[in-house]
Amino acid sequence: MNQTTEKYLEGKIYQKLILYAAIAFIVLPFITSFNEVLTKVVESLHFVNAMQGVAAPFIVKVLVVLLRALGVPASADGSFLYLTGGWMPLRVYINWNCIGWQSFILFALTIITGLQGSYTRRSKLVTILIGVEGTFLINMVRILIPTLIAYKVDYIPAIIFHDYIGTLLTLLWMGAFWSYAFDGILVKKDGANIGEDTSRDKPVSVGKIDGKDQDFGRDV
Repeated sequence: MNQTTEKYLEGKIYQKLILYAAIAFIVLPFITSFNEVLTKVVESLHFVNAMQGVAAPFIVKVLVVLLRALGVPASADGSFLYLTGGWMPLRVYINWNCIGWQSFILFALTIITGLQGSYTRRSKLVTILIGVEGTFLINMVRILIPTLIAYKVDYIPAIIFHDYIGTLLTLLWMGAFWSYAFDGILVKKDGANIGEDTSRDKPVSVGKIDGKDQDFGRDV
């Protein structure tokens, strides 16, 4: 497979990722409404209870660290976040459906599509690790910003950011991540370019006539 074909396939994969992101953005209002219904349906499941009891409190503790670093007095109690710097303490409940598990599912789906090329295992592993870390950080930003908006401004703009702008932020992250991954992280295997025209590198045949070296030109 020559370099032109490889570039073409990479372009097709990237186009697929952009297409999926565009479709997700178009159906965003329906996804948001469906998530609200889905939350009510699956809250009683044991797996959800584990997420609420383990993942959500962990997210809250990370938020406390970030908020304190920004100078906002905050404390944690299980899945509840308390902001105590205002005229009235603000209590924020971090639901299992708000911790960003949907982003990791979306990332996993893009991984299946994005790593279809003949890349080295190491570069694939680095891509996955950076993607997981970046997705986690984006999720923290998605929770941190509406929390600050609710604390500094009001609940309504915080809800708007949480339900719509936060999801758009995730889609932008996915697009930027894969653009960087294709350009700077993923490395082709050594044999990925087998089939290229290498005639320019073929050796020149040299012979002797009457004891003198003669150049017969390139082999064909």
